Amino acid sequence: MKLKQLEIKGFKSFADKTILNFDEGITGIIGPNGCGKSNIIDSIRWVIGEQKISQLRSENLEALVFNGSKTRSASGLAEVSLTFENTKNLLPTEFNEVTVTRRFFKNGESEYRLNDVACRLKDIHNLFLDTGVSNDSYAIIELGMVDDIIRDKDNSRRRMLEQAAGITIYKTRKKEAKQKLDATEGDLNRIEDLLFEIQNQLKVVESQAKKAEKYHEIKKEYKLVSIELAKAALEGFNLTYKDLNKQQEDETDKKHALDAEIATGEAALEKDRVDFLEQEKALQEQQHNFNELVQQLRTKENEKNLASQSLHYLKEKDASLKEFLERATGQLKNIEDSIQYTQLQYQQEEEALQQLKEKLDVTRTETDAKRTLLDEKRSSTDKVRSAHLQTQRRQFDAEKKLAVAETSIHNLQRSIAQVEQEQQNRSYQVQQLETEVAAKAQDLEERQQTLQQLKEQHELTRQQILQSQSELESLRAKLTEENRKYDAKRNEHDLLKSLVDSMEGYPESVKFLHNNGQWNSKAPILSDIIYVQQEYRTALENVLTPYLNYYIVNNLQEGLQAVELLDKNKKGKANFLLLDKIANININAQQPEHTIKAMDVIEVDEQYKKLAEYLLGNVFIAENEDAVNNAGDDVVVLERSGKYVKGEYTLSGGSVGLFEGKRIGRAKNLEKMREEIAAQEKIVNELKTAIQQKHNEVIGYNEQLKENLIKQTENEINQLTNNLFAARNKMENLQNTQQNAANQLDDMQGRLEGEQDIVEKLREEFILLNEELNATTTAIKEAEEAYKIAEQEYRAVSGVFNETNLAFTRLQSKLGALQQEVNYKQNQLKELHTQIEQNKTQLEEVSGQITESAETLASTEETVHTLLRTKEVEEKKLNEADAAYYHQRNALQEKESSLRHITKSREIIDQLLTEIKDKLSELKLNLAGMRERLHVEFKIDLDDILDEPRTSDSSTEELQASSDRMRKRLENIGEVNPTAIEAFVEMKKRYEFILEQKQDLVSAKESLLQTIEEVEATANQQFRDTFDKVRENFQRVFKALFTEEDTADLILENPDNLAETGVDVVAKPKGKRPSSITQLSGGEKTLTATALLFAIYLIKPAPFCILDEVDAPLDDANVGKFTNMIQQFSDNSQFIIVTHNKTTMSTVDVIYGVTMQEPGVSKLVPVDFRSLN
Repeated sequence: MKLKQLEIKGFKSFADKTILNFDEGITGIIGPNGCGKSNIIDSIRWVIGEQKISQLRSENLEALVFNGSKTRSASGLAEVSLTFENTKNLLPTEFNEVTVTRRFFKNGESEYRLNDVACRLKDIHNLFLDTGVSNDSYAIIELGMVDDIIRDKDNSRRRMLEQAAGITIYKTRKKEAKQKLDATEGDLNRIEDLLFEIQNQLKVVESQAKKAEKYHEIKKEYKLVSIELAKAALEGFNLTYKDLNKQQEDETDKKHALDAEIATGEAALEKDRVDFLEQEKALQEQQHNFNELVQQLRTKENEKNLASQSLHYLKEKDASLKEFLERATGQLKNIEDSIQYTQLQYQQEEEALQQLKEKLDVTRTETDAKRTLLDEKRSSTDKVRSAHLQTQRRQFDAEKKLAVAETSIHNLQRSIAQVEQEQQNRSYQVQQLETEVAAKAQDLEERQQTLQQLKEQHELTRQQILQSQSELESLRAKLTEENRKYDAKRNEHDLLKSLVDSMEGYPESVKFLHNNGQWNSKAPILSDIIYVQQEYRTALENVLTPYLNYYIVNNLQEGLQAVELLDKNKKGKANFLLLDKIANININAQQPEHTIKAMDVIEVDEQYKKLAEYLLGNVFIAENEDAVNNAGDDVVVLERSGKYVKGEYTLSGGSVGLFEGKRIGRAKNLEKMREEIAAQEKIVNELKTAIQQKHNEVIGYNEQLKENLIKQTENEINQLTNNLFAARNKMENLQNTQQNAANQLDDMQGRLEGEQDIVEKLREEFILLNEELNATTTAIKEAEEAYKIAEQEYRAVSGVFNETNLAFTRLQSKLGALQQEVNYKQNQLKELHTQIEQNKTQLEEVSGQITESAETLASTEETVHTLLRTKEVEEKKLNEADAAYYHQRNALQEKESSLRHITKSREIIDQLLTEIKDKLSELKLNLAGMRERLHVEFKIDLDDILDEPRTSDSSTEELQASSDRMRKRLENIGEVNPTAIEAFVEMKKRYEFILEQKQDLVSAKESLLQTIEEVEATANQQFRDTFDKVRENFQRVFKALFTEEDTADLILENPDNLAETGVDVVAKPKGKRPSSITQLSGGEKTLTATALLFAIYLIKPAPFCILDEVDAPLDDANVGKFTNMIQQFSDNSQFIIVTHNKTTMSTVDVIYGVTMQEPGVSKLVPVDFRSLN
């Protein structure tokens, strides 16, 4: 497979249609930054199915479409086509040239096409499966992916190895099998849940079915008792109904007599009531007048009480006002005297405050002078102290440096002794490690030889296993096919046998004769004696249809016997063929051209051969249309599929029915089918035996694999390799450490001499600083003495000032309080004058009110006496009228009582009539209820059982008790599901059906688990083989890119789990011992990743490889190695290199220069260097 052409249109910066042709060799893509070089790589990623938009350096799919520039409008379509030559049939298609196209429209629509035919993304993935071409394969390498390989981001190393091993298809199959397994387990869980639910429901429905059966039994017995109870109740209904009617008539007569007496009494009583109402109205009016008089009396008494209370209150207020005026006169004089005394005291204190203020000003001036002197002395002392502290700090620093230098000398002397001792110890360790390395290297070589022998034996055995497994799979597939054929034949046999046994399609008369022992039941039917080849059955059945139901008898007597039997049993008519009449008939028809004799395509027993010739001797099957036209009139010609039949003067035909050709030769077909089934069963059994033998053969080979021993040996080799590597590394580290220690000793000796010189200088400096410190100490003492004297003088003056200032403040506060007291008493004096004036005014008003209240009280008392006398007269008249009213009311009540007694008697009769009517209604309701209950519960009409005699002598009470007891039993049973019995049967069938489905799913699950195990084993083996080859290639290529002394290796992180293990890369260029390959330089990382890629290429070269600025971190020397390696591999793969490096450019065969002559639009400038050579 070879990459032939890339066509880009409207993708990112490629606005115009752009074509890149790829020939064998190396193609370079160059250009300045931002010109669109990487857009070419993005287009290749995109067309082969990249779905992550971030990998295409865009935010969304719309950004992939050319968005326009200053001079161009935006495109509506991004389209990329990639063409491959498939001359080696690496792609699974019959085409020699395959073009993959991907389009995206700005409206959001997109499509994939294969050779300009619409397809799915899955079809693209399947096309490139295990070819090394995919959006995440090692065919496209960017600079950032180098670091991903080194850091093993997203397990990238293993992913590349899997692609090289070609196990992607196995992983896909395993994933699909696991998905099917998950779906199967999900179905199995759902069926388990369904079975659990149905089991619970089945128990409930079974209980309901039993309950329903019991209910129906009791209901049947309850029905018989209810009918008998109804009959017994009907006998009592008639007698009760007659008695109630007679009683109703008697009570009605009594009621009419009482009604007449009540009417007379009520008329007389109504007249008396009218007179009584007139008298009651006059009494009410008299009572109303008396009440108004009483109310007027009460009003005047209240007015008298109010006037009395008002007079009393006014007298008390008059006395209170006079008392206040006398008391206020004395308070006025006291307040005025207090104001005069306070004002005099204020004047005295104000003079004292002025004297104190003059003294305070004098002491403040003295205090300020002393404070200024004290500040000067403090400043002078601080300067002397500061100088002393600086000298003291310099002395401390010098002393600290001296101590540090002395300590450093001591430490250096001790370190030198320690390093010399360590050198002696390391020398001894190096000698021991050299011995250990030699022994481990010898052991490793022996183990590797053993492993090689085991692997050779393992590979031979594995090939034998694969061959046996292939044969076993073929046998299993063949067994499946033969089993299918066997089952098909068994099903066809069973169906045919059931048709033969039941004589399906035959008239009733034929079936009767076949099953009747009084006639010759061995006489065959024509359709059973003839066997016709499958392709001619329909055609011959069309000819023989009139005779297929005919019995074949030896002579006329047998036929007449059957006719008599049918006539006797009225079973219709049957037809018979008489062998003795046909025996001497000869038919010699001329066979038309291009036909087949009907006798040549049938099989029939010898005894029936003449009969067959009679029926089919002149029948021929046409091989083509000409045979029909050329046939004579004395023959019958059939079309072989049964489409038509041409007779002497007739032609019949048309479409062929689905079931035509199924009746003829059933019995013969059944015999043939049994023979075929026996033969097929023999084939199946032979295949099963062969499969078991082949399976035992595979088991025997598996026992010879010794995989555990190989794994154990590999683990031992890995352990020995790691131990040897660790020992060598440790020895080299010790040697390096020994050299570093010698250098360290020389360095420490030099430092020791330098430290000793520093100590001498520091000691001289320390002595000078001590002398300077003594001088500053004396100066500090003198300054502090002068400061203390100034401080004492300041404190004395300051004390006098503070006492004077405190007395001044106190006196100010006292003057403020005296002023406040004067103001308060003046306000108090003013308020008292106001109150005196107000009370004098009120006293005059109260005197006038007292006189007015006394006059009102006298007038009110006189009116009260007059009203009391009037009340006594009116009250006497009211009592006399009230006595007459009550006398007339008592007489009226006696008449009403008498009339109520009569009405009560009538009401008793009415109640009795109502009871009789209720009893009659109850009888009717009971009868209707009985009718309704019988109809509702048992669908019985009461009229149908009125004339039926009773079937027992039980009383109504006994029957009622029995009925209640049975009804109670029915109620205790509760609601019954009427369809429970049918539901139980249906649910049980469903449960058994689902149980069968569960078994099918369990079998499917076991099959899927076996498939996953087999796929995983095959994939793991291929991965292991590929890893070993890549590991060997990696070590060789790494040395080619670096030097022969450099080492590198690939190690499986978890060799016991090949399906999930990661891959570790160990790379140690000469002179370096990095703890991790991530500590290598950028160029070394690139070369290491390149070595791994080329190691994979040696196993399975990708059809093409794209390197996007991978050489950027390399220096000139490494770029040369890099390009030499690419040239070596370019014989088997096409290389497309995006680069800025001139050395790399010089090695390519064709260069495409990418430019942006027009802003925002990329264009290509191709140059073919091969034409210049």
